[in-house]
Amino acid sequence: MANSAQAKSSQGNPSAGKGNFFSGDRKWGVFRLIFLSGLCLAFFLASFFLPGLGRYLIAPFFACLLVFLAGMRYIQDIYELEKLRYAFRYLFASFFGLFYPKLSISGGKTKSLKKDDVNMLDVIGGPGNVYVQPGNAVLFEGQTAPTAIYSDGSHFVPRFERVQPIALEDQYGEMEGISAMTRDGFDVRIGRTRFRFRLLADRVAARRKNPYPYAEDAIYDTLYNRTVSEDGLGDWSSGVASDIRKVISTYINHNTLDHLTAPQETGADPRGDIKRQAFSPEIAGKLRRRGTELLSIDIGSFEIPNKQVEKQRLNTWQAKWLGDARLNRSYGEAQHLAYQEIGRAEAQAEILISIIHALSDADLRGGSRQGLRDMILVRTAQLIEAMGEGLSKEAKPLPAPGEGKKDAR
Repeated sequence: MANSAQAKSSQGNPSAGKGNFFSGDRKWGVFRLIFLSGLCLAFFLASFFLPGLGRYLIAPFFACLLVFLAGMRYIQDIYELEKLRYAFRYLFASFFGLFYPKLSISGGKTKSLKKDDVNMLDVIGGPGNVYVQPGNAVLFEGQTAPTAIYSDGSHFVPRFERVQPIALEDQYGEMEGISAMTRDGFDVRIGRTRFRFRLLADRVAARRKNPYPYAEDAIYDTLYNRTVSEDGLGDWSSGVASDIRKVISTYINHNTLDHLTAPQETGADPRGDIKRQAFSPEIAGKLRRRGTELLSIDIGSFEIPNKQVEKQRLNTWQAKWLGDARLNRSYGEAQHLAYQEIGRAEAQAEILISIIHALSDADLRGGSRQGLRDMILVRTAQLIEAMGEGLSKEAKPLPAPGEGKKDAR
């Protein structure tokens, strides 16, 4: 959709100058002031030439004054103004076209250009002047429907119209304390979640390298598709936060506590899954109906409010790891015993082989039985002594600190 509002003149609403002597603004108000001032001056001068004319002017003067005061009181009552001077200021500016209230639109919010605690343009509406800062836009809202949309510049707000500001720059929002229940019945709370969003951009304006492209339909959707809660009408950010909150809560409801806090599946990423769902076509469609597109999101940490649940999970994990440690230790001890038995068997085999070699070297025909017995005992004793020396070297303890130095001295 072409952004025709950005091509409009910065002089304001072209219909602002239309009207008549009784309902026109700006130049018509000045004309009314000049006309009444001239009429009063004419009657004042006529009173000098026509004696007694002044007493006939007292009643019309006080009648006009009472009508003006009644109008002030009426405005104060229907708009619930604290001070009567606020109503006088609005009525005087509306009727005479002077001292119009001024507003500045910055950061998507209205701000008075004067040090007034109440700005009638913000409370009641036009007539008045509004200055839109770059990176902002304003929608003029009439009594029955919107009338115009303007970007940066100075614009005049006609009577019976109000201003609705909107920010065109990237917006930032955050949520804290999102709570939901997991599939296995545990309460989980999400820490601070930050997100960034902006108004839907107009493609034609974007191709023209406009720094703040926007679509008029997106502004209508942003202002008129806001959420309503018990606290009243929500702002733009609260609607986007509501959609993101639903995504996070739904994901928590469909998964277990262990999957959220300690996933065991290969490649499992709960926060990544939530981000992908936040950028899914379904959620993008919901945000588009709000005139918004999501740019980024940072999911907070998962927390368990019930400390007893966290303690029990810690004990469960501890029992699991302790069981694994005992299993590994038992397996090591079994391996140690097996290796010891293998060592004994090898030692016995070595003794037998050594004896067999000794017997093969001896002359069994010429020797006596006693000599053969002595040879076997000597050979066995030599093997046992050799094995004992090897074990003593392996089991020799390390020297205590400082013993080596004392022996050296």
